[in-house]
Amino acid sequence: MNANRWIPALGLLAFLTLVAMVWPHVRPMLEPRGGETVYVVLKTTGPQMEFWQIVRAGLQAAALEYDVEPVIVGPQWEKDVDHQIEILAEVIERNPRGILLAASDFNRLVPLAEQAAARGITIVTLDSALNSDVPVSFVATDNVSAGMKAGREIQRLVPTHRPVALVSHIEGVATAIEREEGVRTALANRDPRLILGTFYSQNEPDIAYAIVLELVERYPDLGGIVAMNESSTVGAGRALRDLGIADRVHLVGFDNSREEIEFLQQGIVKALVVQRPFNMGYLGIRTLVQAIRRQPVDPVIHTDAVLVRRDDMFTEENQKLLFPIVQGRYAEQSSFAE
Repeated sequence: MNANRWIPALGLLAFLTLVAMVWPHVRPMLEPRGGETVYVVLKTTGPQMEFWQIVRAGLQAAALEYDVEPVIVGPQWEKDVDHQIEILAEVIERNPRGILLAASDFNRLVPLAEQAAARGITIVTLDSALNSDVPVSFVATDNVSAGMKAGREIQRLVPTHRPVALVSHIEGVATAIEREEGVRTALANRDPRLILGTFYSQNEPDIAYAIVLELVERYPDLGGIVAMNESSTVGAGRALRDLGIADRVHLVGFDNSREEIEFLQQGIVKALVVQRPFNMGYLGIRTLVQAIRRQPVDPVIHTDAVLVRRDDMFTEENQKLLFPIVQGRYAEQSSFAE
């Protein structure tokens, strides 16, 4: 057979191979900018945590400003990591330009994120990091620093001869890992035998409540608790209130739900580490849009967190932090988010 007859076919094959390699990079330049649909995969779309409702308000504000259509999806409960994995897999099959992902597990969502990147889908992580280099940017509170603020406050409040405990949310999620690291760094000079351990509430106030009841019964000289997110703080605060021991067991928590603010004003919570969830949502969408439009983005974008005590909660700046103005929120969710 004449080898020259194969030359056109080989040339076509080489051309198609080249197109397949460069298409993910060329496609964004050929498509109009504006009106893109992007997916936001949150840890939870349920109404039970005010933190995520404020994040969604920030997402909405940025989406309007940067002319994108966000589809916000996620499981009903933050502890349902398996469902978040299923949702992310379905989102990837829709082949969007970009995904803003708040990962409920540091490791388990990595294979899907890498699969998305291989398809040319841009990934930005929000609130919780992934154990991967695939995301082009990470937008979140500096959780180690925030944990250190909480740890230093409990160190200030609780005499060094009395034990303290950590009540966290979900084991394996980056926010829990990093906040615990910060708290333990701040408590490094305390006798490690007096740090009773880390107890996980599975993001349910009732579980945090039960944990605190058991801790108080087992350790009558318990001096303090660091609760590392909204649901853990609410559950711990209810337990101390019902036991009537908030004057001797000091609670430092995270976030600023209405119930937490009431506990702060009543002295049940001694201090709150308040994040900026509106800013986080806004910057998450902005960063994703910049990335899919091939604009430079920073690999890490930290939003600040502020320690607020009862005696300074009514300053003008802290009132803005504690009571963010949240207007219209996106209610639309894809059918598989339920």
